[in-house]
Amino acid sequence: MKPLYWYLAGLLLPLALAGAATDFDFFFHVQQWPGSYCDARGGCCFPRNQKPAADFAIHGLWPYYADCRRSRPTQCWPDYCNATDPLNTSLISDLEDDLLRNWGTLSCRDRNATDLWGHEWGRHGTCSGMDQHAYFRAALDFKAKFNLTRILLDAGMEPSNRKTYDVSSIRDAVTEATGSAPSVECNRNERDEAQLYQVYQCVGRDGKTPVHCPRHLESRCTEKVRFPAF
Repeated sequence: MKPLYWYLAGLLLPLALAGAATDFDFFFHVQQWPGSYCDARGGCCFPRNQKPAADFAIHGLWPYYADCRRSRPTQCWPDYCNATDPLNTSLISDLEDDLLRNWGTLSCRDRNATDLWGHEWGRHGTCSGMDQHAYFRAALDFKAKFNLTRILLDAGMEPSNRKTYDVSSIRDAVTEATGSAPSVECNRNERDEAQLYQVYQCVGRDGKTPVHCPRHLESRCTEKVRFPAF
């Protein structure tokens, strides 16, 4: 009986993992403004002691459900879909320079970008239905095609330590440029002022196309926010 059990398990487990890896409705492509990360109470550390460019950085490409699943606990996204497929950096070696420019880390606790990529792949990428190279390539390509820094600059919103901007204007600028209304998340600086922190853009299951957002996240923003210089 045992040989039959393991034979069936060997057949069914890959199917179950494949199903889990495609069981989602859309992606959140999440980008983070480095000035707000560094201006928060925790501060930041520059990778290789070199200050990155004043540009939004990728935080992740996250599969999401349109409606949260009633489970214990309630799940709004799939995660950790395949523990047998850890990040293999040799598979994305041709993307390394691009990843370091666009998907680095400012954390002082863990200054190794590879650890960040490994976490993002393990938790989110394994649920994307893509292989490792395709997942990271998709995130990079979307950022390049819909550059948030350029979108906001073109709309007259430049990073500044003096000005504030309407959150609605930020949302409108991204919506006009991409055709999809984003979620905007804020954090607080040392003066307890709300500042633009992360932008969540909804992307289709192909990882390429902006789509209508099935759900929006809480913003923690005030009506006007800082967009601090970096």
